[in-house]
Formats: sequence, structure tokens, C-alpha cells
Amino acid sequence: MNVGRILALVYRDLLIIRRSKWRLVEIFYFPLTTMLMWGFYASYSASFAFEAGLLVLVISLFWNFAYVAQSTVNMQMMEDVWFGSLKQLFLSGVSEVEYVAARIFTATVVSAPVLALMAAVAFFSGWDFLSELPLVAAISALTLLTSLAMAVLITGMIVVLGRGYGFLSWTALQAFVLLSAPFFPREVFPGFLQPVSAVMPYTYIFEAARNLALGSPVGLWKPTLVAAAYFVFVWPVYIFCFRLARKNGNLVKLA
Repeated sequence: MNVGRILALVYRDLLIIRRSKWRLVEIFYFPLTTMLMWGFYASYSASFAFEAGLLVLVISLFWNFAYVAQSTVNMQMMEDVWFGSLKQLFLSGVSEVEYVAARIFTATVVSAPVLALMAAVAFFSGWDFLSELPLVAAISALTLLTSLAMAVLITGMIVVLGRGYGFLSWTALQAFVLLSAPFFPREVFPGFLQPVSAVMPYTYIFEAARNLALGSPVGLWKPTLVAAAYFVFVWPVYIFCFRLARKNGNLVKLA
């Protein structure tokens, strides 16, 4: 990998995001307004259902953080597709790994301040997370790692399926989150869905976040193992999808 090309792509992405009003709205507006909504609910419910309100607030924070990190990667790719710059990037010598690696750096830079703002909203809504800051930081890091893995996987899916599946950029994560049982233990699912939930990317992250919100012991080895496994697994899948799309002509149609 060429670090210079990656940094140049990151710089280009940040310039595009800064100049794109709709991207700024998507990145900041929806996560922050969602957090404010659940923050007001947590404040309102403090007198009769404090734990329930706090649980929803905490899960919403990590859920929105996951969405911003994943969608930033995939929406930047789709902008290249929509505006016809994808072909020029690859003709310039950028490899498929450098291309997505740059988007990973961009997503990390963009999602970090969003997480900080959402955490501030959560703090002023009644979640005093400062005493548990190391655990919050660890769960945030695992959420970021998992979301970037999902972004790489979704990128591969779009590349091999074609531009008609660009909607996966903002819809695919919802299915993964739903099957990861965000607000409840996976045992609440019907029996046939429980094994599926057990291997979903966010299941143990949400479990750790729920325990954190409720003051229960937080175990990190399972979410760490799952996040690392997904992040390692998606790269060969992405490269395979990319080479398959190049071989069958879908990459040319996408670009």
C-alpha cells in the first residue's frame, strides 16, 4: 500500500464532505437529533423508568456511532460512482485496498467528533459515563472496528452486485443491528433466530453497552473476539468481490 495515495484520498474525501451540505447534514443532524430525542425521554422517564430510559439512550449512542462510521465509508464510494470519479481514481493507480483504506481513515476522522457530541448530549441527559470512561472508550473502539468491517463488506457487496444496489450503503447496517438484538437479550428472538443473532457483528457489543447502562458487570472478551474476527474476515471477501467484479465486467459498469 502507498501511504501517500491513501492520505491524498483522505484529504480529498474531507474536502468533499466539507463542501457537501447534504453530507454534513446526514453525518451530524440525524445522529444528534436522535440523541436529543432519547435524551429528553431519559430525562422525562427518570422518575418512573430511569433504567429503561438510560438503556435506550446508551444503545442509541453506539447505534448512531456505528451508522456514521459505516455510512461515511460507503457513501463516499457512492459519490464517486454517481459523479463518475471512480474510474479516474483506479486509472491513477489507486489499488482496491488503498481505496477502501482511505475511506476507513476518513470515517474514523469524521465519526470521532460525532461520537463526542453525542456523548455530551448523553451526559447532560443523565448518563454520567465519566466514572466508566475506560469501558465507554473500549466499547466505542469495538463499535468503530466492527462498523468499519461492515463498511468493507458492504463495499464488496456493492462492487459485485452493481450500482443498482447502492442503497445498501444506508440500509444494510439496519438489518445487522436488528439481528444483533440492540435493546434486549438475543433470547427474546424466536428460537430459529437466536443462533443467527449469536454470530451477528454487534450482538455482544450491545450486550456490553446494556450492562454498562444498567450497572452490571461488563465483559469485553466476546465483543473483542467477534470484532477482530469480522475485521479479519471481510478483507479477503472484499478482495474476492473486487476481482470478481473486474473479471465479469461489473466494475466497469459501476465506474
